[in-house]
Amino acid sequence: MSEPIEISVIMFSSNQPTSGDQPALGMSSKVPVEPNAIRLVARETAEKYTALPIKKQGRVLLVAFANPDDQNAVDVVAQETGLRVRAVEASAEDIRNTIPLAYGAETAPEVLEGLPTNIGWLLIDRGLLQIEQLEEALAIQSRGGGKLGTILVNMGVINRLLLAEVLAEQFKMPFINLREEPPDADIVRRLDAKKARGLKAVPVRWSGDSLVVAITDPTDQDLQDRLNRELKVPLIFCIASELDINWILDRVYRSSYIEESIMGLLYRDPDESAYETFSDTQLILLLALIALIVICLALAPEITLIVINSIFTIIYISISFYRLWLAYRGANTNLTINVTAEDLAALEETDLPVYSILVPLYKEKDVLPEVVRSIDRLNYPKSKLDVKLLLEERDQETIQAAIKLRPPAHFEFVYIPDAPPHTKPKACNYGLVGARGTFTVIYDAEDRPDADQLRMAVAAFRKAPLNVACLQAKLNYYNKDQNILTRWFTLEYSSWFDLILPGLDNTGAPIPLGGTSNHFYTERLRELGAWDPFNVTEDADLGIRMFKHGYRTGMIDSTTYEESNSQVGNWIRQRSRWVKGYMQTWLVHMRHPLTLLRTLGFKQFLSFHFIIGGTPFVFLSNPFYWIITSLWFMRQWSIIDLLFPNVIYYLAMFNLVIGNFVFMYMNLIGAHRRGYYELTRYALISPLYWVLMSIASWKALWQLITRPFYWEKTIHGLHKPKTGTPTATAQPSTAQTS
Repeated sequence: MSEPIEISVIMFSSNQPTSGDQPALGMSSKVPVEPNAIRLVARETAEKYTALPIKKQGRVLLVAFANPDDQNAVDVVAQETGLRVRAVEASAEDIRNTIPLAYGAETAPEVLEGLPTNIGWLLIDRGLLQIEQLEEALAIQSRGGGKLGTILVNMGVINRLLLAEVLAEQFKMPFINLREEPPDADIVRRLDAKKARGLKAVPVRWSGDSLVVAITDPTDQDLQDRLNRELKVPLIFCIASELDINWILDRVYRSSYIEESIMGLLYRDPDESAYETFSDTQLILLLALIALIVICLALAPEITLIVINSIFTIIYISISFYRLWLAYRGANTNLTINVTAEDLAALEETDLPVYSILVPLYKEKDVLPEVVRSIDRLNYPKSKLDVKLLLEERDQETIQAAIKLRPPAHFEFVYIPDAPPHTKPKACNYGLVGARGTFTVIYDAEDRPDADQLRMAVAAFRKAPLNVACLQAKLNYYNKDQNILTRWFTLEYSSWFDLILPGLDNTGAPIPLGGTSNHFYTERLRELGAWDPFNVTEDADLGIRMFKHGYRTGMIDSTTYEESNSQVGNWIRQRSRWVKGYMQTWLVHMRHPLTLLRTLGFKQFLSFHFIIGGTPFVFLSNPFYWIITSLWFMRQWSIIDLLFPNVIYYLAMFNLVIGNFVFMYMNLIGAHRRGYYELTRYALISPLYWVLMSIASWKALWQLITRPFYWEKTIHGLHKPKTGTPTATAQPSTAQTS
């Protein structure tokens, strides 16, 4: 190895303190120049300011200047390196003569021999990484690709801040801790919020005529070129943590993120937002219809009641037959996108895209550990997971529980501002701002998705037609045997997700999404305006809105298991919210009926009415027919005979006997397809379950009029496993944003 390079300096000549083991002020001394220090400052900077980096001691860089009192030169080196600069004096001639030797030696093999050359060896050199850990990380990288530093972060070996610091050292770039040195908001705003998020870059300060920009990936030359084109000023790049960049962007652009999350869809297309429950035209038509019915009842009450009853009976029987047809199609045909075991095996880990997972949470501190475990069990490279826990700022209990839990590094906390409406879709919209995955999926706090679900979704998207923007996984319950209510609820879900939705999928009809396990192309979701924060069944609404815009939803044969509601009051709160959202969705998309008919086509237009409008219609109308039937058996009032002339009587009798049989039969088939044979006997008494549905639906109608955006919290953690494992109980709340 060649002799070390030295330079004569006068120590601490720029108001720096002296110490006993250093030369006294004004005393000249030869000091060796360390190659690691040279790598921190660009040669152009050294030559321009007649400066030579000598030694790095922790966060302090010793630098020789021809004029150590030149504060501008000191600041430039400090900003470029992200270190505190200790200026010492050396002659200009000595510095100029040493620069070619030092920077020439920087790339000489004999000087670099034994020095760390990549992030793994840099960490080993610092004593922060064991060789066995590096070998494990390299093995993960060889299987799934990805950045070595990100893999080490996901392994828990280092954190993101340390990763940024080591990257800065590795690539001889300045490092900046943005939380300790937050930039001025006006400087940050020189780069558009959306571009800053996408590029993972943020302007932080001026250095003379140059703008210092923090980035996360020093290897991306295309990124640096694009930033030069975007900002159109000389740039100095430094390294910062990705989380710090997101934190700064959230601070600076918080108000615009909130506005986009709440009002984005309303601004794009007011007619597709549930911000107004009834349009002016709908209110006029509703009042006109009520007035017409009142007038007709006054003039011809018997004929009016027969006509109304006839219309209701025909609609009811049409809905029953349509659901039976869908169940038949769903039970006897394959899904339009079938993913085989061979398809999954053919997926190369290196070819898998980044996947964003949004987990809205509110008052979920007790079930939070389970959702973290469930997501961590997913069979997907951790370095390609972008998991965002959406935590409400007003829910400090869950926030503190999340901090205490210390989830793996691919989990990120996103704090949802305390601004109305307090709904799950608003939280999801806010989380979507920073989603960096090619695909995005929603999971709820109590979800347990199949381990291969993300891989299956990737394979399905690659096989699907280009107009498929969303994939819906099937949902079912893991606590089905807890009590009779959970059994009924499981029967309903088995029928809905294993028969009805596959039937809609097979017939090419719009699919109202379930509230979880919807997988999206992220950019198409943003293009559509994401979720409507004013619709309390935002999933069903988004499914219809996608179809209107030419996109389709496919079903995948993967199941996410949830917790079934086991308490009647809790169940009614959840069901009333769902039904209210279906009413909102029907009203929103029926603001322009003729346009909707032309957009959907006649068959899908009917499907929309039978599924979206028909669901609350059936639940709301059932009590009237139960009351009429009961009165007939008890009193046999003659007026009841007048309501059911011959044809209507037989149709109503068909509804009573065959219609009820159809719904019970679908529950039986759904249970059979799931292998839940022990539940079949509970399907025979499911009409009792329909009473609860009607109670919840009338509550939903009342809230639609009085509190349309009110989100009733579903309490989770009420199941009691037979294993004896202690189960936490979530806290009740009046509003849910998760």
